[in-house]
Amino acid sequence: MSKLEWRDISAFNIDNRIRRVLEKRGMTKLNPVQVEAVEKGLLEGKRLLLASPTGSGKTLIAELGIISHLLNHGGKAVYVTPLRALTSEKYRTFLDWQELGFKVAMSSGDYDSDDSWLENYDIIITTYEKLDSLWRHRPEWLKEVEYFALDEFHYINDGDRGPVVESVAIRAKRRNLIALSATISNYEQISKWLNAEYVYIPWRPVPLVEGVMFQEGRKNTYTVIFNDGTTKKVKGEDPILAYTIESLLNGGQVLVFRNSRRLAESTAKKLAQSMGLVDLDDKYLLKVSEEIRNLEDAGSEEKEDLANLVIRGVAYHHAGLSRSMRDIIEREFLNRKIKVIVATPTLAAGVNLPARTVIIGDINRFNRHIIGYWEGISVMEYKQMSGRAGRPGFDEKGEAVIVVRDRYQVEEVFKKYIQSPPEPLESRLGSERAFYTFLLGILSSEGDMNEKELYNYVSESLLPRNLLDSYFDRAIVWLKDNGFIDDIDGKYHLTDFGKRVSDLYINPFTARQVKDALSSVKDEEVCDLAYLHMLAYTPDAPTIGVSKKDEEELPTMANCELLIEEPYDEDELALYLSALKIALIIKDWIEEVDEDIILQRYGIGSGDLRSIVETMDWLTYSGYQIAKVLNMAKHEQRLKILNLRVKDGVKEDLLELVQIPGIGRKRARMLAKANIRHLEDVITKADKVKIILGPKLGEKVVQEAAKILSHQ
Repeated sequence: MSKLEWRDISAFNIDNRIRRVLEKRGMTKLNPVQVEAVEKGLLEGKRLLLASPTGSGKTLIAELGIISHLLNHGGKAVYVTPLRALTSEKYRTFLDWQELGFKVAMSSGDYDSDDSWLENYDIIITTYEKLDSLWRHRPEWLKEVEYFALDEFHYINDGDRGPVVESVAIRAKRRNLIALSATISNYEQISKWLNAEYVYIPWRPVPLVEGVMFQEGRKNTYTVIFNDGTTKKVKGEDPILAYTIESLLNGGQVLVFRNSRRLAESTAKKLAQSMGLVDLDDKYLLKVSEEIRNLEDAGSEEKEDLANLVIRGVAYHHAGLSRSMRDIIEREFLNRKIKVIVATPTLAAGVNLPARTVIIGDINRFNRHIIGYWEGISVMEYKQMSGRAGRPGFDEKGEAVIVVRDRYQVEEVFKKYIQSPPEPLESRLGSERAFYTFLLGILSSEGDMNEKELYNYVSESLLPRNLLDSYFDRAIVWLKDNGFIDDIDGKYHLTDFGKRVSDLYINPFTARQVKDALSSVKDEEVCDLAYLHMLAYTPDAPTIGVSKKDEEELPTMANCELLIEEPYDEDELALYLSALKIALIIKDWIEEVDEDIILQRYGIGSGDLRSIVETMDWLTYSGYQIAKVLNMAKHEQRLKILNLRVKDGVKEDLLELVQIPGIGRKRARMLAKANIRHLEDVITKADKVKIILGPKLGEKVVQEAAKILSHQ
C-alpha cells in the first residue's frame, strides 16, 4: 500500500537545488507521510492540511512546500508557530535554505511595530501573535507573502491562544497555505474550512504502545496493561520511580509529566536518589552542572537545585525556570546525557524532545480559572504527551504509560485516553473578550467596512452562525459606546483610540479598564504601585498563585492608595490579590531589589520573574500610549518613566546608563556608585569605567556611549 512506503527522493520531480540541500542532511528517501503530501500536490502549490503523529516529518513537508513555491513563484513565505521556543527551533532548521539564496529571519514580541526590516527577507519565522499584530500595522512587505505554513494548528482549540490562531488562519487561507498538526480528529471539516486537501496518515517512525499502570494487590508491585495485549510488572516503593528505573536500565530515556511544578520538582529529587545503577557520563555531567551554576539569568537556589540533579542524570523542567536553564536541560537530554526530565505538560507542546518512555503521572489538573476545581486533562493533551514516546534511530518502539490509583480506573482511562480520538477543533472566538478583539483586529488590518462587509468577513470563522449573530450585534454596540469605532458614511471606522489599542495588541477590555481608571483620577498624585496594580488587574496581565499567607500579608504591603477598589466577589478578589502580588514584584524589581530576594520573597522562579517583567513592560508601555492618545499628559509622563524603569529594573537615576548596550541594572549601579551617572561621564571618565567593568567591556561601553550621544 503506497501510503506506508518509503520512496527515493529521485522518484519525484523535486528541484535539483532542493535535492542537494536534502542530501547534505543525509536524506535520500521520503517517509510515507511525506510521500502522500507530495502525491497530493505539495510541490505544485496545492493547499494542504497535514494531520500525522509527532515525529512523522511534518516540518520537512512544510519546507518543501515553501521552497518549491518560492522557486516557482518568488515572493515571501511565513512559517508560524505558537511558541517562541518553537520559532527558534524552526528558524535554525530553515537556515539550511540560505544556500539557495533565500534570506531567513525570525521575529517575535514587540507588538507595536511593523518590522519594516523584514522586507529584505524571503522566509520569515514568527509566532501567531506576532503575525496577527503585523497585519494590524499593514507593512508593505506583508503583501508579498503568498505562502503560509501554520504549525501546531491544534492550538486553535486553546482557550487563550485559539482566537489568534483562528484569526491568522482566516487571513492566511485567502492565499496559499499548509497547516500542520499531530492531533486533528475532524480533519475533513477543517480541511474544507481551509479550502485545502487533507493528508491524514497515522504513521509513526517508531511504533507506539500505550498502557495504564496500577498497583496490584501486593504492596510495591505494579502492573501495566498495554493496548497491544501485553502486560509488564515492575516493583518498587513508587510506580513512577519503579517504571523509570526499569526503562533506564534497558537503555531508554524517560519523560515524566506531572500536573504541578511542586510535583515535578519533588519527583525529580526522588528519582535522583535512585539513579545509582544507571550508567552515566559523570565527567560530562559535572561540566554541565558547573555551566548551570554559572548562569546569570537564574536564581541561586534553582541553580544549585538543578546542578545537583543534573550530576545524577535527572532534571525538572517548567516555566518557572529561566530560558537559559531550560535550554541546557533540553540540549543535554537530546545529547542523551540527561536521562530523565520530569516536566509540567507545557513541555509536550514545546521543542522536539523524544524519549523511549513517557509516563503521565496525573490525569487531573487544577483549573486556575475556577477556584478549588480539578478536572481531567483533555484527550488532546494526552496525545501531545504520549506522542513524545519513541526516539527515531534509537528505539524499536516507544511506550506511553498513564499512572492510576487502582485497577477500577483502568478501563475508564483506557477508553477515554488511549482508545478515543482527540477532541475536534472548534472556534474559541465565543467570548466577548475574544470576539471584540477579533472585530477590532479586522478593521485595523483590512480598513473601513460597512456592516455587510464586516459580517461577511466574520462569517469566515469557525464560530457557529447563531453565536456569531449574537456576538456581532453586541460587539458593534460595545465598541461604539466605548469609543473604539464610529460610523462614517455607513462604514465602520477605527477612532484614534481604537487604532492605537489595536496596534498595541491589547484587549479592548484592558484598554477600557485603563481609560476608566486614569479618567477617575482628579488632581491627586498616583503612586507607582497604583499604576502597576491597575495594569496587572487587566485581562492581558499574567496571573500568579496567591497563598493563604499572601491573602493576609499582601494588602498590608500596599503602602499607597490603589486605583482599583477591593472587590467582594471571591473570584474577583483572587484576581485582585494576584494583581497586587505582581505589582509588588515589579515594584521591588524597579527599586533594584536583588533578584534572589524577589524570588524567595514571592515564591516564584526566575522564569516567572522574566515573564512577569516582559508582560508588565508591554502593559506599562501600553498604558503610557493610551494616556498619550487620550491627551492625559500627567499620566503619560509618569507611565513613560515607569515603563522605562520596568524594562531594565532600575531606579530613575539609572535610566541614562541602561541605554548603553551591555549595561544592565547591576553594572549601571556599580558605575553610579563611582559617580558615573550620565553618558558624558562614561566618556570623560573612560579610565575609571575600564577599571570597574574590565578593559575589554569598558572600552566597548565607552564606544557605545559615544555613539548614543552622537545620535542625540
